[in-house]
Order: sequence, then C-alpha cells, then structure tokens
Amino acid sequence: PYLGWTTTTPNIGKRKGKKVPSKSVPLIMAAHGIPYVATGTIAYPEDLLKKLQKAMAVKDGMSYIHLLSPCILGWGYAIPSSLEVCRAAVETNYFPLWECERGEYRLTHEVDPPKPISEYTKLLRKFAHLREEDLEDFQEMVDKRFNRIKALTRL
Repeated sequence: PYLGWTTTTPNIGKRKGKKVPSKSVPLIMAAHGIPYVATGTIAYPEDLLKKLQKAMAVKDGMSYIHLLSPCILGWGYAIPSSLEVCRAAVETNYFPLWECERGEYRLTHEVDPPKPISEYTKLLRKFAHLREEDLEDFQEMVDKRFNRIKALTRL
C-alpha cells in the first residue's frame, strides 16, 4: 500500500514505504464493463453477503469482488484486531464499500464524516514509520481516491 513498509519494500532514500499509490483493481475491472464489481470486508458481513449473492446471480459474464483481507504478520497487528482493522479501513475511506452493477456505481456503506487516516494507520506496524507530513500526504491520497469513486456514483 501507499507509504506502507513491509519486508518486501526496498529501503531507498529518506522516506520509507511505497512511494506510489496502488492501482484500484476494482475500478479497472468496472471500467472494462464487467457485469458486477464490488468491494467487501469481513467487518461488514451483511454487506458482503448481499454482494456475494449478486455476484453469483450474474449469468452473462464474470463478477469480481475485491476483499480487504488483513495479514497479521505482514501488516503487524494482534490477532483479535482483524475486525477492528477492517472496520477502520472502511471508516477512514481507505477501503470504501461500493459496487458497480452493469455500469451503475453505488456506495453500499457511507461514512459521514470519515475518520482521519491516522485512525487506520495507528493500528498497523507497517505504517509505524509515518511522520505527520506522511500522514497528510496519505490523507490527501485517500480523499482523492474516494472522491473519484463518489463522483462515479453520481453519473
């Protein structure tokens, strides 16, 4: 993830962590006209179940559901915190819950107001190196990415 630092991240320069935001695979899939695309997480099981049912109902093409699946070792958090980590990702708009059904985008869980990204990053060791300026950059990237999704829901 953007600014994340794991065992596979090169340590180059003054700032640790990945310097480039990740590509949004769900948005790429939706842009290719896949009949059903969605995001989901274990922290919102009812939302995920509805999306799985919609995905299985598609008979004229493929479906794609992008799941936020936390990694205890790679992300660096305590085992009982999986739901808290996933919930924080959604509540900060780091991982918004949305779906695109035949070109129609819809947020399935709106957060108003969203929590600052620091509420998510403080839970994970892979972000422990972030300074205040890094968190500001991270927040800007999260807001920009969320606003892009929000704009698609208005089309």
